[in-house]
Amino acid sequence: MKTEKKYIIFWNHTVAKRIIWRKQQMKYDVIIVGAGASGMMAAITAAGHHKKVLLLERMDKLGKKILATGNGRCNLSNAYMDENCYRGQRPSFAYPMIEEFGLEELIQFFESLGMLITEQNGYYYPASLQAATVVDTLTQKLKHLHVDILTDFEVIKAEKRKSTFYVYGNEKCFQARNLILATGGCAQPNLGSNGSGYKLAKDFHHKITDTFPSLVGLEAEGKYLKETSGVRNVSDISVYANNELIAKEHGEVQFTKYGISGIPIFQISHFAIEALRRKKKVKVYLNLMPQMVTLEETTEVFLKNCNYKTVEEFFQGFLNKKLVYAILQRLKIDPRKPVVQISKKDLKRILDMIQNFEVQIKGYKGYDMAQVTAGGVSTKEIIQGTLESKLLEGLYVVGELLDVDGTCGGYNLQWAFTSGYIAASQIGRQ
Repeated sequence: MKTEKKYIIFWNHTVAKRIIWRKQQMKYDVIIVGAGASGMMAAITAAGHHKKVLLLERMDKLGKKILATGNGRCNLSNAYMDENCYRGQRPSFAYPMIEEFGLEELIQFFESLGMLITEQNGYYYPASLQAATVVDTLTQKLKHLHVDILTDFEVIKAEKRKSTFYVYGNEKCFQARNLILATGGCAQPNLGSNGSGYKLAKDFHHKITDTFPSLVGLEAEGKYLKETSGVRNVSDISVYANNELIAKEHGEVQFTKYGISGIPIFQISHFAIEALRRKKKVKVYLNLMPQMVTLEETTEVFLKNCNYKTVEEFFQGFLNKKLVYAILQRLKIDPRKPVVQISKKDLKRILDMIQNFEVQIKGYKGYDMAQVTAGGVSTKEIIQGTLESKLLEGLYVVGELLDVDGTCGGYNLQWAFTSGYIAASQIGRQ
């Protein structure tokens, strides 16, 4: 029995070594580097075309960044879609492909995998409202299609010799006829995007446009920040660079200790940060009461009825008390002063600041707090419609690694799924 047991152990070990060796020597139809949304979609699409696929992921699990999207609910796409929802040196690059594989096709794709999608105010989520459902659904399909998957695999080098790509990492080398780079950018490196894809692209002589965090909070200057931290206020937002209007938005602004945040700030952050990086002076103006188009007339009416209040008490009927105190501080108006004693000049100054609350922008939060990376592999070197490299046949670049970033609301995930599908479909036609 002992001899037999030893023999079985030896035999299994030998077989395992042979299997590993053979897989290392196996030539795949496509190797995909990165198992986020674009990488998993590409793998499923290529395997669906009966291609032999290897999916490599540097993290210990697939789709970690997906799990963090939409506050854990995973905002997959949006009912409103046009080319203005995307940015980059060529803002119109992504949209024709989204018209080919957009919201309707994405819904059909997930429903074919047994996952329902629900809509809330134009935003689309898995019906479970759990991002884990998306990852599990994609992973189950990958296994069903017998896609070879390696996690904890750090690709350190990739090259092409003759008609074959060689991908190196973890003391292994894999071969393929095609290579898809789906590594993501630099945003949220703890979830897998560490910028390693840029090096791989550069090794194939691709240019990388200026990269920076986007969909992120903006850092501001001012003593008032200590007072306003924690306040949320629906505002009209106007962004100026060197006194030139560069962006406008509307929504709930979140005041923080470092500056301003919230979805509308994320939306304009790309333009503000781009201007800051060009050494321009950036200011954000907030209309704190955009719904009050008759603010001056309303104030006059209130003054007649509430003349017993202090200035601070009076304007607390308009705004959050922390914002009122900050405005009076900035204007150096005594908050305890009876409102009936306030001069017309000071009253106008208060009303002007309510409608034009200036925020001097000095910086922005880093990649660890950003939802997406702006910039990336230049789309000038990528074929629109297939996402194949113009420089090297068989090389494809998808998702956030490209110089394509969308606004908040599911646009970046839609692009990730779209681009993965487009590239793998092209390989499937070979």
